[in-house]
Amino acid sequence: MTAPRAPTTVYPSKRDWWIEILLLLAAAGTAAAAAGVWFSPESLGVRVGMTVVSAATAAFVLWVLYGTAYTLTDEQLVVRSGPLRWTVPLAAIEEVFPTHNPLSAPACSLDRLHIRRNDSRRWLLISPDAKAAFLRDLAVRSPGLTVEGDRLVRRRGAAR
Repeated sequence: MTAPRAPTTVYPSKRDWWIEILLLLAAAGTAAAAAGVWFSPESLGVRVGMTVVSAATAAFVLWVLYGTAYTLTDEQLVVRSGPLRWTVPLAAIEEVFPTHNPLSAPACSLDRLHIRRNDSRRWLLISPDAKAAFLRDLAVRSPGLTVEGDRLVRRRGAAR
């Protein structure tokens, strides 16, 4: 008999108000630029092309802003940010700790978690809205990860 599996849980990204405003302004500016092209003396083909590119760019920005989430299954963390996707096996996670690292990442907030994998060159920054619940859930799903203050650390010699 196998152990019961925990349900898959999705954690939406936290969104800092100022990041949300910047990205909404970027999408609106792109849409405004597309509208402005229609009043230019350019050929119809150029105007249509610019509109399509502008609309696609605005859609991409909005998809990233509202489509960034983190899914925990029994075996992996799946990170989605718009059309982009990363998969991290839970057994490969060595440490998770809070950070405000501003590097580009699938995170819509600077209130982030740094996920360090067993290959020390591989890491990921995420920003789940329910950070404490995410950490508890991750610790339950990945035996060997233990809570130490505001971080998770894999115990030495723990089975993977």
